[in-house]
Amino acid sequence: MMWDLDRWFRLVLTIGFAVAGGWCAFHLHVPLPWVLGPMVAVACVSMANRVHKQPVLARKSAQIYIGASIGLYFTPAVLALIGGLAPWMVLGAFVGIFMSVMSARALQKLAKVDGPTAIYSVALGASAEMSVQAQRAGADGAVVASAHAVRIMMVTSTASYIAWASGATPIMPTPGIGVLSWPVTLGLLITATAVGWGFQKIRTPNPWVLGALLIAAICANHEVTGRLPDLGLIAAQIVIGWGLGQHINRAFFTHAPRTLASVAVVTLGILSVCMVAAWFISQGAGIAIMTAFLSMAPGGMTEMGILSKAFGLGAPIVTAFHLTRILTTIFLTKPVSEKMMSTGWVKP
Repeated sequence: MMWDLDRWFRLVLTIGFAVAGGWCAFHLHVPLPWVLGPMVAVACVSMANRVHKQPVLARKSAQIYIGASIGLYFTPAVLALIGGLAPWMVLGAFVGIFMSVMSARALQKLAKVDGPTAIYSVALGASAEMSVQAQRAGADGAVVASAHAVRIMMVTSTASYIAWASGATPIMPTPGIGVLSWPVTLGLLITATAVGWGFQKIRTPNPWVLGALLIAAICANHEVTGRLPDLGLIAAQIVIGWGLGQHINRAFFTHAPRTLASVAVVTLGILSVCMVAAWFISQGAGIAIMTAFLSMAPGGMTEMGILSKAFGLGAPIVTAFHLTRILTTIFLTKPVSEKMMSTGWVKP
């Protein structure tokens, strides 16, 4: 009984801090407040060793809602625009592979880790899938998972402030777009959940986001116009912030601190390269520089999707770029890693 009371206390405390953190960040005009505020607040609870780990169902629900919110932007006109950007998406994906190859060597030299751990720690995309592949390749799974957590937290925070400093302002609600009715909203989310479940069964990467994206895009192409209720999007962002913040605890800083510090340095280097690549893509593809930057930024697809939607920076384009990179990373990381180790670029 006491264990149950302690568990419920942790849950209420964690959710309370997450909501309060988002509310404070919103009123302090912090960029992306409903993600960064909860992230910092939950990190404080986690450092005090009182955090409640996020239920898997909460993360899945947030991904479904965010995927559906972005998918409603995939109108016929937007799909035509994305189709014209396909060559740039492929280029962006291979730039991501190139950055992973360069970063793996840098991380191994800085952190003195084995080859598979270095390679899978800096593979840009599908962090959950990379953790699974890392264990199969004999890498240190805990280090790989922590490295991806550091990267995503750094990129989400840094990209938010870069977007804010560039003059972009958060838009909530989306101007000029009405809210879908509750029956349509429920039908969309239930169908998206069913498709996401099916995608998970066939081991599709990011199944819950992609399932919701697909169903919402189909709706958007069949004259279903509108947006999901804003309160649900705020709740989804709080859940994402909670998921990021719960990783920051005492063990996070004491377990392989040199490796995590090295990951932070390498991530800053990757961000610098992304900025240069984004400038070239923006010039060649004719898209806004910040949209190109978020498309290239080495954060998670869910986090970058939220960020681009919140600032009105071409969420469908950003999502399409990240999806292309994720698929490329999943299929090419293993053969590329074998080539890197066989040639001595990264030492086994």
